[in-house]
Amino acid sequence: MKRVYLEITDACNLNCPFCTYPKGDSFMDLSDIEDHIRQIREFCNYIYLHILGEPLLHPDFEKILDLLDDLMMSLQLVTNGVLLKEHPDLLKHDCLRKLSVSMHSVNHMTVSDDYFKTIDRLVENDLGKNIELRFYAREQLDAHLQGYLKHLEETYGFKETSKEGSYSLKNHVYVYFSELFQWPEIEAPFVSEQGSCHGAIDMIAINVHHDVTLCCLDPKAYNSIGNLKEKELSKILSSENYLNYLNEFKQHRFSSELCKRCSYRTRFNS
Repeated sequence: MKRVYLEITDACNLNCPFCTYPKGDSFMDLSDIEDHIRQIREFCNYIYLHILGEPLLHPDFEKILDLLDDLMMSLQLVTNGVLLKEHPDLLKHDCLRKLSVSMHSVNHMTVSDDYFKTIDRLVENDLGKNIELRFYAREQLDAHLQGYLKHLEETYGFKETSKEGSYSLKNHVYVYFSELFQWPEIEAPFVSEQGSCHGAIDMIAINVHHDVTLCCLDPKAYNSIGNLKEKELSKILSSENYLNYLNEFKQHRFSSELCKRCSYRTRFNS
């Protein structure tokens, strides 16, 4: 398994219209987070701290990073960036391998100069951490973001990389452009029963209520394969339920009604 998503909170400090799930108010207890991370460590070294929600809202966020440091885990952190200024030493954590800032969220909040100054400091860092500034639906960006993009391009230049939509500003710092995606919904139109997906094979996700599911686009655990408050991860991943899903995904077919209606996975089809 290449990565595991652990949702430490489903709360968020923004109300972006492209996030169709209602934000919650749940925070996973630190003791449960530690337990889950130690179990994850047996199967995978790479962890994300979100499904929905803004991970920097968690009151024990720094303690979680310290734990990941101690366990020599690798973290990809995705954030809207609003609270980054409250964590000036974030890049000094050994666990952090990549920090992705969802800049498109700026369209839906009152922007202060401090926000962009914080992003500038990230771009200027020389600690060798991978930084990615994500911009979705470029044509819909407001004047603030268009102006900031112009500032980045004039200051650093955009150099194409091998990843479509990704441009290098400097070593380890990138700008990434992509289209917004639709979260899969059980009421969404049918897409297909066949195709490619990284779920189950390369990843699993654990939501804030401890439900283990096949991918990071199933926050309500429609495709639940177990709950970590009831069963250890090793038993969940050896269960007939999970192994059936795994076999299906390897054969590029889907029996789950949610998967049949997921348009995001079509980007993985050859």
